[in-house]
Amino acid sequence: MDTSNDVFQTRLYRLNRVFLSLLGQWPFQKNRERLAIFIAISLAGITQAIAQALALLTLRGDLSATLECIPPLIVDCACIVKLTNLLCNREKIKILLIHIQKDWQLWTIRSEFEILHKFAENGRSITIGYASGMYAFGSLFSSLAILPKILGRSVASNYSTRPVGFPYHVEYYIDLEKYYYPILIHNYLAVAIRLTTVVASDTCVAILVQHCCGLFSIVRYRMEYIRESIEQDKELSCFEEDDKIYKNFAYCIRKHEDALQFANCLETIYTKAFFVEVGLIIMAMSLSALQATSETLTLQLAIRHSGFIIAQLLHLYIACWLGQQIIDYSDYIYTSVYQGKWYESPPKSKKLLNMMMLRSATPCTLTVGKLMVLSLPSFSAVVRVSASYFTVLQSVQ
Repeated sequence: MDTSNDVFQTRLYRLNRVFLSLLGQWPFQKNRERLAIFIAISLAGITQAIAQALALLTLRGDLSATLECIPPLIVDCACIVKLTNLLCNREKIKILLIHIQKDWQLWTIRSEFEILHKFAENGRSITIGYASGMYAFGSLFSSLAILPKILGRSVASNYSTRPVGFPYHVEYYIDLEKYYYPILIHNYLAVAIRLTTVVASDTCVAILVQHCCGLFSIVRYRMEYIRESIEQDKELSCFEEDDKIYKNFAYCIRKHEDALQFANCLETIYTKAFFVEVGLIIMAMSLSALQATSETLTLQLAIRHSGFIIAQLLHLYIACWLGQQIIDYSDYIYTSVYQGKWYESPPKSKKLLNMMMLRSATPCTLTVGKLMVLSLPSFSAVVRVSASYFTVLQSVQ
């Protein structure tokens, strides 16, 4: 196995490795294993998406049924975008993961290790919380559909494309009652694949962003606590006092450049995917809200649609919050430069600080197709846009 994979066997990154491996998208998997898993999940997911699209064509004369078909198809599209993005950028993601491995191997002072560990723990907590929320709220839509079947209630279905227990409208052009259980298993397997794709992709972004923030925090610590950093760094013990400060600042510049390159690579990997995903989220939430306010709505359907909307909000919020973290931690460098005791530094060391302040004056960002910066204000902006589309659709209906 690749030695770069070692750190990801620990508890800090184990969940992320497992989620990506389930999709065949873990960069350190063997090629044959990765290909077999990817083909299997693709066949299961795409065939189910095709069945949903065929149901949409079958029900095109029924507005209510059509509205039920569209949101799940939008989620399918979002999953295809996420999976395609992981596939196309696997080598770039691998480079970032190797970068993480090297940072864990090459830390020079105890405080650096503690900072890396803190942000890795943050990434693990985000992974656990996000996965729990997505699986809980995301599965409400499908699990409540089969509840009457489990309870043995005799409930008639209004549509041949969605017998009782089926989470979505599907059309296989075969007798759904005759092949009820094989098709039901296929549908719920696709639901599991869909949720795992969302969780694996988004939590991968989370650990990468957290590590990037950790790199910026290491630079901040070195700049704000110059004396403490020098005392901890044994490699500087053989130098004169002025040289120690200069070497410490030079190290900060290298680490800052590493963090900037890491952030820029993240932006390159995800900007196009975020552009498509945000557009799909706006459509999905608007249509789900329209269904949730339908006059024929029952309590069961209200809970299903509410769970779907909450899952989309969680999905959007995490992306925007991670973008906000990149902005904040890269921006903190500017103030950290002059919060340290820079005035005690020799003139040649002070010149290095000018370079860092100039570069950190503009914070790093994650963008939605270079058109919108992902941040907490953009979260509220997207929600407002979704509400506006919902209002328009409601008036048209």
